[in-house]
Amino acid sequence: MRRHRSQSGRAGARGAGIIEIMVGILIGMVVVLAVYNVLVVAEGYKRSTIGLSDAQITGQLAQFVLNRELSSGGNGMMSESGLDALARCDEWRLRPMPTLITDGGGPMVSDAITVYYSNSPRIVHAVSFGNAGAAGNPLQVISPNGFAVNDWVIATRTAQDGVDCSLVQVTGITQDPVAAYPPAGDAGRIALTYVLKAGAAFAHDTGSRAVNLGPRVTRTRYSVSAAKQQLDSLDENPGLAVAATPVPIAQNIVLLKAQYGVDVIADAQGVVDCWTSADNLDTCGNGVDYTDTTFMAVPAPALNAARIRSIKAVRVAIVVRSDDDVKPDAANATLLNQTAWLFNCAANDATCQGRMQIDNTILQDYRRYRIYEVTIPLRNSIFFPL
Repeated sequence: MRRHRSQSGRAGARGAGIIEIMVGILIGMVVVLAVYNVLVVAEGYKRSTIGLSDAQITGQLAQFVLNRELSSGGNGMMSESGLDALARCDEWRLRPMPTLITDGGGPMVSDAITVYYSNSPRIVHAVSFGNAGAAGNPLQVISPNGFAVNDWVIATRTAQDGVDCSLVQVTGITQDPVAAYPPAGDAGRIALTYVLKAGAAFAHDTGSRAVNLGPRVTRTRYSVSAAKQQLDSLDENPGLAVAATPVPIAQNIVLLKAQYGVDVIADAQGVVDCWTSADNLDTCGNGVDYTDTTFMAVPAPALNAARIRSIKAVRVAIVVRSDDDVKPDAANATLLNQTAWLFNCAANDATCQGRMQIDNTILQDYRRYRIYEVTIPLRNSIFFPL
């Protein structure tokens, strides 16, 4: 007797067909694409948020560094006697310029800022010293507590209005019993031996003066590397024997602009009444050339001390960008052909002195930017009388 397998038994033994497999794969692909799209969008928002956060931190860091340094500009050398003694030094790096702006040549090119100060802990006024005689002889001064070994000292001949200046570093201090510094027998007379660091060897006359800069002299140049898009610092201490190497401070800095806040020499009220770039356009109407070449000229202009005193503040603008660009689509159309104003008193205020406009030469398409501006009073220029 033949046995037949039931139809229901066969149906229960069937596996998934090709159609079911393809449908399952299709559903899985749709799910994967949906998840991938969510991840891509989330990653885009994340990168944008982190990029803007990094730009904000970078801008604040650069602003803090420049604010701190510029606030110290002129420390230890802006006293009445020190400024007059050093303002016309033939070695321009020794002149007491608290900050020196090198103009980039236009709104789209970064400026450079050089800050100069010292940290003398005891004495900030120029001290008279006796005739040094032959070059290399010790400096004879009356200042028992004002100098220390390794201090940096600028020696200048006041009889020649500070033209002959030399930077030396103290190597030894001895009591000077010789009555070479009048009046004879004064207590506290010392002799400073030194090593010449900048300027020419000298033999100054009686009545010359020495300005003690303390154990450290800071002369630092801050500039933006266009190739690397970063803010660099460069040590330009006049006592350095070899050129220093630039040190990066912050990345993604695309523009640095600076302007002098000037108390016009004609009124000399100690209040900033004009803002000018470091150029010779006579923006302030006082006929003064504020280019760096003027302050570095040899011999120095007769009004060099007055020009230095007239600078009471500096304002700085820093333009920072995010690391990555954004997707070029209709939603980001506002990032095309971007423009911005620097040093603008109010929105599109054409009367605002010193304002400048930048465009997509700096603000490249599909990039996000932050602009930081700060006004920094030069305290050492303000505190000492005109």
